[in-house]
Amino acid sequence: MNKNDSCTKWFGISVQCLLLLATYDGLCPSSVLAEKLNTKPSFLRKVITHLVKADLVHAKEGRNGGYSLQSRPENIKLIQVYHAIKADPYSNRFLEIDTECFNSSTHSSLLNLRDEMEEWLEIGLATKTLADML
Repeated sequence: MNKNDSCTKWFGISVQCLLLLATYDGLCPSSVLAEKLNTKPSFLRKVITHLVKADLVHAKEGRNGGYSLQSRPENIKLIQVYHAIKADPYSNRFLEIDTECFNSSTHSSLLNLRDEMEEWLEIGLATKTLADML
């Protein structure tokens, strides 16, 4: 993941890509996905690479190639998508704590909150499937 791209951007594109694949008949070319998602094909291919590695998406190379889901939407949990694309926890960027203006107790409390936020996010995503979004 590019350090200028946020985990939330990658997650959002990943979920939308999977939703399109869930409703597409046959193999979907990356050019079609990129156009529908209004994103650059090169960026989309980087995202899809992570989804393929996580066995969420099947990729067929070549002239008649494209992408399809590896399994049914009800079998794909959003936590799987999150783990496939995350380079760092979502909450680390949401609550950055790089300042030294807090005392150690407040700094610790902020770090604990950040960790709890990540846990809450993962618990919530574990309860949702791709089918829930369709």
